[in-house]
Amino acid sequence: MGFRRILAGLLAGFFLYSGGTASAALPLDAPKDIKYILGFYYGNGENIIIRENSGDLELLFRTLKEDISFAKANVFPLKKERYDSYTMREAGPLMSQENSVRFERNPDGYGVTCKVGGHRYSRMFLGSGTGENAKPFRLKPPEDWMKLREEAKNASMPQALASGSTAKLVDLAGYKGIKLDPVYAGSSNCFGVPLCMSEKMYLGSSAADALAKVHKDLARHGFGIMVWEAYRPWSVSKLAYLALPEERKSLLEDPDKKGSPHNTGNAVDVTLYSLETGEPLEMISGFDEPSPRQFAHYAGGTTRQRYLRDMLRDAMEMNGFRSIEDEWWHFEYGVGSYAHLNYPLEIL
Repeated sequence: MGFRRILAGLLAGFFLYSGGTASAALPLDAPKDIKYILGFYYGNGENIIIRENSGDLELLFRTLKEDISFAKANVFPLKKERYDSYTMREAGPLMSQENSVRFERNPDGYGVTCKVGGHRYSRMFLGSGTGENAKPFRLKPPEDWMKLREEAKNASMPQALASGSTAKLVDLAGYKGIKLDPVYAGSSNCFGVPLCMSEKMYLGSSAADALAKVHKDLARHGFGIMVWEAYRPWSVSKLAYLALPEERKSLLEDPDKKGSPHNTGNAVDVTLYSLETGEPLEMISGFDEPSPRQFAHYAGGTTRQRYLRDMLRDAMEMNGFRSIEDEWWHFEYGVGSYAHLNYPLEIL
């Protein structure tokens, strides 16, 4: 972690934990009619993002194709003229010009087209129920789930993955305040069917204690930790990999070659919930959503969504977890030195 990242973490920690309340610092939510036009648009061989920033709209123009999160995109503020009609000024050292920006919506009120000057961009719905047409991402289910379950159950975990220290798994149900939402024990996940036959959720004891500290820190400001996934038996990783279509295999690590950090009991997928209502907060994307919104530094969405995502990451990192760029919800705790495990959840 470089000096700049350390400094950012310290400053974030100061503002988050210096005695203020989350309600005072939490940005106001964007109006629904604005949220319905935010998102990813494409056309003319280009990609743009429309985002909300402190009550105003901004257009992000990506200049580097590898900048998947749009973190280095050019930002152009939009000046509202009337409903769904804006003006964008492009200023340079030699000249500047204004372009009109207009949105077209479908009958449900969602933006489907963004016209910038003489260019037309079509909306790509990323989907997961956070303002993007309210449609979660789902894979096409395999035809024979029972056959795949049996194959995964009978598969042998590679011996190389078993090397290292064995984490002491503890039941997260014993940690007061931490809410559990085992998405892979039900059908509300990207596979549309249960991967696990138990709703139990376990985590390595050190990681679980650190997660409890994160929850305690956030609870002082009205937020709590909700866990989507924690320890995952190797056989469940095998089943998930078998169930993925060939063109989607890259979404998961090959269980026979690398396994998953979740197999060690020291990786956890989390989000935030409101202590006042008990309900999960609206984050910048849905869980397991394969889109630009999944990245930890995705520049789109609303100010509130980015704030909550970054606050969660800062709180986790301050308590010893390591974040990754590919999934804002995924965190690891001392994974490198721990063995992969294949204890079925049902027997724990």
